[in-house]
Amino acid sequence: MSTSQSDANALPRITDVEWKLEALTNTPGVGSDKLLYSVVLKTDKDDVPFTCDTQQLQDLVYKLKDLVRHCENVKSELT
Repeated sequence: MSTSQSDANALPRITDVEWKLEALTNTPGVGSDKLLYSVVLKTDKDDVPFTCDTQQLQDLVYKLKDLVRHCENVKSELT
């Protein structure tokens, strides 16, 4: 496979993150204040926007930290 073909099939590389915190107050059906994060993962291909609440954002951060630890372990096993 040539370099251009492998580049075309490569996953996007995250280059930046933009986020905004929004507080929804007195939302009908929710019953209390709710914090929502609007996040945009800036990549070298397409931007990836999503919205999540505090718990979902904490879960994402935990999973990303776990992924980094896993990658570091694999790297240390290969060297």
